[in-house]
Amino acid sequence: MAALVSLDQNCRGGVMSNVLVGSAERLQVIATYLATKPPAVERMADVGDFLLRSDHQTILSAAFDGDVPEGLRRALRRIGPSAQDRRCYTLLHQLLSRPHHESLTACIYRLSSITRSKLLIARMLPEAICRANVVEAITDVSAATDVTGAFEQLVSRGVNANDLAGAICKVRSESELMNLWHRWLIKLDCPPNPIPASSSFTPVRSGEELVSLAKRFRNCGARYLLPVMAGEDAMAVMEHGGESAMVHLRFSEGRWRCEGVYGPRNSPPSSALREALYEHLERHNVVVLSASRRKPSEWDSLRRLMRHRMLDFDFD
Repeated sequence: MAALVSLDQNCRGGVMSNVLVGSAERLQVIATYLATKPPAVERMADVGDFLLRSDHQTILSAAFDGDVPEGLRRALRRIGPSAQDRRCYTLLHQLLSRPHHESLTACIYRLSSITRSKLLIARMLPEAICRANVVEAITDVSAATDVTGAFEQLVSRGVNANDLAGAICKVRSESELMNLWHRWLIKLDCPPNPIPASSSFTPVRSGEELVSLAKRFRNCGARYLLPVMAGEDAMAVMEHGGESAMVHLRFSEGRWRCEGVYGPRNSPPSSALREALYEHLERHNVVVLSASRRKPSEWDSLRRLMRHRMLDFDFD
């Protein structure tokens, strides 16, 4: 808009006044020209005369030296009644002239309104999810980076790309888009557990298993879904003497460590189960807090009774 004001102040005929009483499309066409061919002060009178007497196609052709992509005028109308920054117009021309894929131009044409931020988001999205409703559900460019990264990460871990893209393309709001990721994360298989399965130790193998176990034990184990899938944590079930408990392991400082062991509703398992678990973990080189072998002591009974509190889950 500053370029329009400057043009109006330095040329004949009141270009600014002409623009204000004209259509939104004419405003955007002239703004496009000024963004690509900003005139020097000594040429403003001639440029103003040209903009006043020329039609939209002529102005755009002059702005881009004859390279006017199909649909540019239609897209300019979607910018609305206010001029945008210069980069918005050059970026729009670039994307329509040399789109990364066919879906990009269709996405731009279907946007309810066009801004530089929306164009950057559309350019960033993979073709499979480059849709106008997806662009408008994303708040900013950094969020678009996360959406693209999350999509590619889930696909790399085995999620069907077409199914995931189909779900993303149905979203109609930011909240719908944000809620989608947890549902698809559950579908992943877990990375290999550091301890192999045995008759008493059963690693959690998938997100669905973790959620199911959290419901069975009535704890917040499902909150660890993401670190489990990232290989930072691991979960399992330990069974001993007819009793079972969830086991939480965490990779820290180059080693796997026992973060906690919990029975139903986060209750402490029996000392017999805990001792059997600690011995099993130590055989597989898992660090157990306060479980290093000591000489027998009169404090051992109390230590075993209290040890579960030092191995507490963060399951508030």
